[in-house]
Amino acid sequence: MSFKKKLGMGIATAVLGVGLIGGGTFAYFSDQEVVENSFAAGTLDIGVDPTIAFDINNLKPGDYMTRSFKMTNEGTLDISKVLMNTSFSGTEGFEDHLRVDFLKSDGKVIESLSGKTIRELSQIKNQDITPGFWVWWPFVQEGKGIPIGTEDTIRIKITFVDNGEDQNFLQGANLDVDFALEAHQTEGEEK
Repeated sequence: MSFKKKLGMGIATAVLGVGLIGGGTFAYFSDQEVVENSFAAGTLDIGVDPTIAFDINNLKPGDYMTRSFKMTNEGTLDISKVLMNTSFSGTEGFEDHLRVDFLKSDGKVIESLSGKTIRELSQIKNQDITPGFWVWWPFVQEGKGIPIGTEDTIRIKITFVDNGEDQNFLQGANLDVDFALEAHQTEGEEK
């Protein structure tokens, strides 16, 4: 082997040796911490009391009845709005003779439902019945929802409409009507 090759090989061996010795004796300080996170989703839970608002027998044309039920926020999140859908089953045609004269939600008259028959209500999908919030008389701020732990009273008047015509075909008629309520959350916000 030539002198240059021997010299190159010696330098390479020396560099490798110094690297191994230096790498094995390198020391440093270190520290480690853990950031812990926890997430829990809230709940939307709308309660209704009573669950049966109308249970009326022996109706005749011209009869009317007024009932109330309460919606309560039993969840851990504020309810921003409440939507209602109406469905019915029973004697065909009876739904056209039962009229909802008004619907109130803690002082807020829901005009769009006033004077509608049960059939007409069933055709209105996702009707907003979100309660209003009284600021001071006569001002009402609409659509404030139902905050956690509060309630809203819905008042309904239903009339068996006397249309002045022969309604004998409705004798013995019956109708089951459901008002399905759907609560929605408030908008997301920075926490």
